[in-house]
Amino acid sequence: MKHIKKQRTASLVEDHRDEERFDSELPLLVDSSHGVSRNISATGIYFETEAAQEPGSHVHLVIEVNVQGQKLKLVCEGEIVRVDHHQGMVGVAAKLANSFFSETAVIIGADASNSGKRV
Repeated sequence: MKHIKKQRTASLVEDHRDEERFDSELPLLVDSSHGVSRNISATGIYFETEAAQEPGSHVHLVIEVNVQGQKLKLVCEGEIVRVDHHQGMVGVAAKLANSFFSETAVIIGADASNSGKRV
């Protein structure tokens, strides 16, 4: 993951992020649809998916991560705070309410036939 350092520049739009973000491109499941993370912090995530999302709704994410060579799943719950639409994809910013690591990794593939395969 690449670290994104917050810039302290004047802007017409106020930045409400309190935590530093890290670029990430990790496969994830959002409810029952596939997606990919774009950046993540201790309190929020921005990801892309093809599934419709609505601001204010509750979201459940499972993100596949590699920790010291072991595949784990990061299970997160949060609230969608922003939805962007671009080139057939839905960009979603969510404020995380809680998250935890699970030792049993779910392999998240590009197609639905791989979802739910445990290692």
